[in-house]
Amino acid sequence: MSYTDEFRTFAREHGVSDDAITRIMWCMQPSVHLDMVDPAAVGPHDIVVGHTGGLPELPTSVPWEGGEVYVAGLDLAAIPEQPLSLNFPREGHLLFFTNVGYEDDESAPVVYVPPGTETTVRPAPAGVSVIAPYNTWTTQVLKRRTLVYRPGTSWDPLGWAWAPEHQYDHPRALMPDLDDVHEDDRETLRPLLEAITEYAERVGSIPFVHRTCTLRGELLSPRDYWCQYGREFLERCEEAVVTLRDTPERFDELYAEGLEKAWWKEGGPWLNLLEFGESEMFDTGDGEVSWIIRREDLLAQRFDRVMQSYYC
Repeated sequence: MSYTDEFRTFAREHGVSDDAITRIMWCMQPSVHLDMVDPAAVGPHDIVVGHTGGLPELPTSVPWEGGEVYVAGLDLAAIPEQPLSLNFPREGHLLFFTNVGYEDDESAPVVYVPPGTETTVRPAPAGVSVIAPYNTWTTQVLKRRTLVYRPGTSWDPLGWAWAPEHQYDHPRALMPDLDDVHEDDRETLRPLLEAITEYAERVGSIPFVHRTCTLRGELLSPRDYWCQYGREFLERCEEAVVTLRDTPERFDELYAEGLEKAWWKEGGPWLNLLEFGESEMFDTGDGEVSWIIRREDLLAQRFDRVMQSYYC
């Protein structure tokens, strides 16, 4: 049974209609939200899932190249699974690096460390300038902080459809409001909002949307791609809703086809594998630094194909 079949079975058991289930699976992706905290501030009940900064613990056979800044390490086994989770590794560690400047469309070094791999903590690369031998350099080492899992189901709608403000101490996350959506997109997005509302009423939990998170799990395509091709993708969703009323087992087939047709000019859709606020991570700027990967590469766990994305 695929993850989409499991989700449909779960939602059906709570009385959610097939139409609403299809719209949610078509337009939402799971997201894991974390807090960056000082190690001394970690509480006894906090779920620690990794860290940012400091020095990486790399496999003995993997070099740390000069100019690559170590950003974060995730303990994959510690991260709770989310509804609609893709084929993300559930064990081992992922280590994220960025090139100085984190430029768009550059390869972003990501190292997957399977469990049981022999590793060593590496010192930061340093050396002497080839052009000016009297100048030395040392790779920047970011401040070490702990990544703590924020409990609760977290989903992100595809694209920046709306950006509601949420209060973390509020007993319930706030529902997105169509008034926050550009008027040209309201009718297109109305079926999705109605599906989310139905799910919330039947299941008792609201898909939680937060736009200033330090870590985002899987979000379909950076914003500029969504702006170009998102409406076509939503239109294909409504076609799929009708087809799947009689053949719900075809969801994965129709979804893959919709992705391919909507984003074929760009070589397929991207997923935001990891995202940090620039100011929170690097103490500068107000953009978002992302590690993005093609959906098929994530499913095949080809992390050597991760690219960098910067949005401001």
